[in-house]
Amino acid sequence: MAKQEPDNEDHYLELATRGNREGLEYLVGAYRSLAYTIAIKILCNREDAEEVVQDAFLKAFAALANFNRAAKFSTWLYRIVYNTALTKRSSRPAASSALDEFTESMLMADNKDGLATLHRADRKKFVDLALSRLRQEDRVIVTLHYIAEKSIAETGAIMGLKSSAVKMRLLRARKQLETGLEQLLTNELNDIR
Repeated sequence: MAKQEPDNEDHYLELATRGNREGLEYLVGAYRSLAYTIAIKILCNREDAEEVVQDAFLKAFAALANFNRAAKFSTWLYRIVYNTALTKRSSRPAASSALDEFTESMLMADNKDGLATLHRADRKKFVDLALSRLRQEDRVIVTLHYIAEKSIAETGAIMGLKSSAVKMRLLRARKQLETGLEQLLTNELNDIR
């Protein structure tokens, strides 16, 4: 996701606060992708993640007049997504795995550059498998910090954690990912031999 210019985003936030369609569409377009990524990491089900993202945007837009402009809109929105996904997960068990979601998305991908696509798919498969072995909170922390490029403080604000807890969980998650990837790749090499 490209970084937004604060003045530009403020303009669209003001439009959205007044219910202007252009402002609302801008915010959805700018933040939908990562909102979905957060939801899918928690729920591991495409339909539930899409529903959570829709619900989170509706909640955010309904409360937009109360949004504290001193905070980043993205942090506020992702906190709503995170909490909505946790609520959804506690009310309904996940029906499909993240690997199923990945496989389906790869089948739908445009395969113009064959070998490069295959390499990306292999890397993504192993990273997704290693991520799936982490605790749900650790998967979300890794996603927010490394994929969404949120700071430690922003990640803590989204998840309701102190910065020190985020740092400790990131350290633990990185170690677990390293170990998990080593095991997965060793097993893959052994299967090939």
